[in-house]
Amino acid sequence: MQTLLDLAAQLTADLIYFSNQCRRMAARAWGRILVLPLLFLSLLTIAAPAASAQTAVLTPREVVEYALTLEKLESDFYRRAFIAIESGNLSSLPEPAKQALRSYGEDETLHVPDLSAVLKSLGGNPDAITITANPNYNAILGRDPFANPEDFLLALQNVEDTGVAAYKGQVQNLLAAGDAYKTVLAGALSIHTIEARHAAGIRYLRQTFYNANVRPWVRNSKEVPYPEVRRGSVIPFRNEAFDGYATKDEVLAIVGPILAGK
Repeated sequence: MQTLLDLAAQLTADLIYFSNQCRRMAARAWGRILVLPLLFLSLLTIAAPAASAQTAVLTPREVVEYALTLEKLESDFYRRAFIAIESGNLSSLPEPAKQALRSYGEDETLHVPDLSAVLKSLGGNPDAITITANPNYNAILGRDPFANPEDFLLALQNVEDTGVAAYKGQVQNLLAAGDAYKTVLAGALSIHTIEARHAAGIRYLRQTFYNANVRPWVRNSKEVPYPEVRRGSVIPFRNEAFDGYATKDEVLAIVGPILAGK
């Protein structure tokens, strides 16, 4: 048993290390244009054909406003979790899990000022992007997600999975905006990577410490709260080899009840 816990602690430490490295890379990405391989861009271009196109075309500014709303919500969720970890129902979380969650929460906190700076550069007002003072997080599972560690990690898995899909769902809009917005696209992709690492890490924690029937990757379309399988997709979700995306309408359908407040 001690060997297993030592291994879990080491693997969690590795997750934290790589998360911190990527967080620093993400913070720098906003300050310069990243040249993306043409093959990668071409795959992103065909990943969402007309049959499953976005329900709305968003400008880069609207994309950043949308992303900032989600990041402020995630940051608030982690903030409340830290309170419950220190003096509430989440205090029984294993220490390696607490360390990982602190690292993930720091990432989400950094995303807010970074996106705020980008929004300002696009002529937007980040202070106008607000969330309710008392989000209804019970809407995630239909019960209090901070009541116990297992419910919390399940709820957080849904939150992070949705964040991953939300960023991917806006690639088409940022590509359509043209070369002038390459920095916005590069920054969005760098945050998308961090969200994916978080999602994988949360799944790992659930599997390791609570014997949950999950893996660090999505194995079944029923594991995520958005439509993973789409008819007519050029690169469909199958055999765990390709992940899907979520449109703004689909994401808002998930987070809308949360943002509505209690």
